[in-house]
This record gives sequence, C-alpha cells and structure tokens, in this order.
Amino acid sequence: MHQLKTKYSSFGSEPTGGGQWLHLHLHSPVDGSTVSVVAGHKPPDPFFASGSFLMFPWVNRLEPNPWAREPFYPSVHWLTDGNGISLHGLFHNLPRFVLEEKETDQKSFVKFGIEIPESWKGTLLSKIQVREVYELTPTELKIIYELENQSKEDFPFALGIHPYFRLHEEETIDDLFLIGSGFHQIKLGDYLLPERVLTEEVVINSEIPLGGKNFDDLYVAKGEAVPYIGLFSMNKKEKLIISGGNFYQVFTPQDRKSIAIEPMTSTGNFLHFPGASPSIVKAESEKKIEFSIRLDQF
Repeated sequence: MHQLKTKYSSFGSEPTGGGQWLHLHLHSPVDGSTVSVVAGHKPPDPFFASGSFLMFPWVNRLEPNPWAREPFYPSVHWLTDGNGISLHGLFHNLPRFVLEEKETDQKSFVKFGIEIPESWKGTLLSKIQVREVYELTPTELKIIYELENQSKEDFPFALGIHPYFRLHEEETIDDLFLIGSGFHQIKLGDYLLPERVLTEEVVINSEIPLGGKNFDDLYVAKGEAVPYIGLFSMNKKEKLIISGGNFYQVFTPQDRKSIAIEPMTSTGNFLHFPGASPSIVKAESEKKIEFSIRLDQF
C-alpha cells in the first residue's frame, strides 16, 4: 500500500494492484473532523465494485474496438460486459511505480509511472506514456494524468476515473442529495452504448434526494459553467464536489453504500458516437487531464 498524508487528510492506494483506491479522508470545513469520502476497495470485493480505477484509452464501452486483437486481446487486461462489449479500457489493473513524491503538513503529492506488459512493446499504445499524479491538501485531492505521445502520429483517446463515493462511513447514499452544475442526459441503448443527447431538458442542476433512486446514466455538461457533480449531507452540512471533464457517468450499486460518479473526457463508444468529443494528444507532444475531489460546506 502507498499512503499520501497531510496533517488533516490521507489517501491510500495499491500501486501494484492497478492503483486501486483504498481510502480517502478529507478535513471537514464544518467541524474539523476527518471524513471518509470514498468507499475504498477491500478484498474480497470484485476489482471494479469499489475504490476507484483508471479508464484509458477508452471509457466504459467501445464497439467495435480497434484494440480487440493481439497483443491486447485476449489477455488479463481485457474486460467485457455481459453482452461481450469491451469495457473500461486497458490500464485499470496495470502496476504503478513511484517516480517522485513529497509530503508536508499542508500539501503532499506522488507521481506514479505505469508498467505496460512486455507483449505491448512496439505497438502505438506503448508509445503513449501515462503518468498518474495525486496532489493532496486537507480538503481536496487532485488527480492529474500526464500523457506523452512519443510517436509520430496523433492519438485519440478517452480518459476517466471510476470512484465510488460516500460521505461518512455510517451514512448510506439514501441519506444524501445529488447536486450539479446542469447537464443534458445522453440516452443509452440496450447495450449501454450512447445513442442521443437529450437536449430538450437540463438535469442535475438542483438538489436531488438519492433515497430510493437508482442511476446508471450518462451526462454531458450544458456548457455554461465549469461542470461538476456532487453530494451533500443535510445532517452534516457538508458537500463533496467532483469536477474535471465534460462528461459524467453516475451509477448506484445495489448495496446503496456508495455511488459511482465518474468524471470523463468523453463518452463511452468515443470513436463512434457523434457527440463523444474524443480528446487527442498530438504526435510528439504532451497533454494533461485533471480531476478533483473537494470537501466543502454549504
């Protein structure tokens, strides 16, 4: 396990286990307490059922998938859903190793490199260097991905993270409200691939009680404000704000102990859906993608 700490916050991950998140505790600006805001991964949980993981070079589902061939498929890095559609990219379970780290009372950070399999060497994907950076302050965790394209051709991609959130260990999500900056929902088809942006209505722009509600939905920011989706607790007078990317997937697990809020640079099926807005890291250049998780008061 690797742990990042400040005087009032801590973040734990498992570098050799795909960078899985084990815990995130932030400092409450309301009463100064330490608040658990992520349902960390704990064996024997399935890898994808808790904590958080990286989705890259695609997010959620992609069909047809240009990586559906050797040396990427079939392999231990390949995942499909119940319909056989490729899922969550290829980087989620790759080992990380520390490149650089620094810790102080007020701000700490670590930069991880990501080991790619020997069998990928010589492919275009092996020329895309991915570095995973975490910056922790008492009330916020920033997650930064540094992408370096060492090839001579442009590389389109979609990148996102898949964290499972909560506010305090003792509360279920039914005690919480969902808030956001205003989004259009993207209609998903039978195979959970995006079909159409529902521009007729703006959603997640007011307080939505989560009690009894189920989500497995995709949203795109409507473009007028810096997009975010968050949670707040009426009991504790705290809110958790998740930002970064213009697209968010929201999913409620059956046990109701957490809610997945996935900030992403693009939709699923990013190579084929017209509204996907794929990102590009140009040939022989670098690009940074940043997400943040912040505990605040309201």
